[in-house]
Amino acid sequence: MGVGFGIQQLFSDIASGIVLIFERNLQINDIVELEDETVGKVIHIGLRTSKLKTRADVILVVPNSKFVNDIIINWSQMDYNTRFSVAVGVAYGSDTKLVTDLLLDCALKNKNISLQPKPFVRFNNFGDSSLDFQLYFWVKEPFLVENTKSELRYAIDDAFRKHNVHIPFPQRDVYIKSQPASPS
Repeated sequence: MGVGFGIQQLFSDIASGIVLIFERNLQINDIVELEDETVGKVIHIGLRTSKLKTRADVILVVPNSKFVNDIIINWSQMDYNTRFSVAVGVAYGSDTKLVTDLLLDCALKNKNISLQPKPFVRFNNFGDSSLDFQLYFWVKEPFLVENTKSELRYAIDDAFRKHNVHIPFPQRDVYIKSQPASPS
């Protein structure tokens, strides 16, 4: 029983490899995201398995049936630019126009962010403890976007400190009720 299932999976992987090779939905150097949110660059497509190099420089050997049967995001087959965002909350009472200007300035100063389309800011919500903003931007190299997001967060923190814009921390009020003393 176990051997039969193993052979069935082997044939499934080989058939999937043939589909990948002929359909060319997956190519060397494509940046893909698997269902478990692992992102990697395709470095080899074989008949039974393919190899991905992750952002952590780890080589994953992935059965080809995963690329045919699962939902995979292929970041390389999208437009030249790919959109991402960074979320930030600021304290109530902050100057929302200043916050928008600072976020845009941080994006425009980052060399990895495309100038077309232009970055933009969305005021998302009045949160529990903060005014919630989202900075949207496009990059040409989605494989390294986590580094770009980190650079943005550092720049935003620095800009906010210089302009006295505060990032709040969640606050909760706790009420303690005491039990009336019982008569002795």
